[in-house]
Amino acid sequence: MVCNKCKFAFDRDHNMIRYRLATFLKFLGHSTNQYGIHSPFIYQFLIKCLYKPLSKTQLNALKVNRKHVLNNTEVIEINDFGKGSQQFTTSQRHVNEMARKAGMSLHKAKLMNKIVGYFQTKAILELGTSVGLGSIAMATNHENITIDTIEACTNTCSTAKSHFNYLKLEHINVINSSFEQFFDQNLNPKPYDLIYLDGHHDKTATLQYFDNLEPYIHKDTIMIVDDIYWSKDMQQAWQELQKNQKVKVSIDLYFWGILFFKSGLSKQDFKIRCFI
Repeated sequence: MVCNKCKFAFDRDHNMIRYRLATFLKFLGHSTNQYGIHSPFIYQFLIKCLYKPLSKTQLNALKVNRKHVLNNTEVIEINDFGKGSQQFTTSQRHVNEMARKAGMSLHKAKLMNKIVGYFQTKAILELGTSVGLGSIAMATNHENITIDTIEACTNTCSTAKSHFNYLKLEHINVINSSFEQFFDQNLNPKPYDLIYLDGHHDKTATLQYFDNLEPYIHKDTIMIVDDIYWSKDMQQAWQELQKNQKVKVSIDLYFWGILFFKSGLSKQDFKIRCFI
């Protein structure tokens, strides 16, 4: 006899897989590559950044830094302030399992590393540090930048700090705070060149954070929203962000949504395949 809790978990996971498969197939049918792009700005972004490989030296540095986190077998107690995890059922978790299952993948890390370099970003804000793989992707190979990264869970925050200290990534500033507290207490917002939103995967919260981030955005800011197909709820949030009048260009990569606010760009939305 199957317990109700197990049945609920099975049904939830089954529905999630069906949703992801359906949205991914639809994405493939409507997306394009550089040959279907007529915007010079986006075309150059694709061929000179997203589709251009990292050098061997850059890639090796990124892999070495990631390996330190992926080899951490420490167990920590998690206080999840977001929507929760689709991979974990308990609050006690191995750091390397968190990194492997819920952290930034190598594919995303390579893209993030290239984006930071291509746009010559100097100041970065990350909402959702976790155990640090996202911050590491941005900081590796880029010593002349500053990263402010926000993490609400104290134990996770301490773990990320230990990784950054070991790797001598001194240009990462870890702030132990909920997103709401960060916005409420930061009375003098500074503009950021890149904002990475990887936290509370909820429509209402995501749209609220976007509104809160307005004082931190300048005309050349790039905003990356993680897991825009996490759920129907998050997909709706992404669609509303695309319609926002402040957003000039949006790129749907399926696993990420990228927003540009550059005044010289015409209002356009792209779906682009980038799985290499």
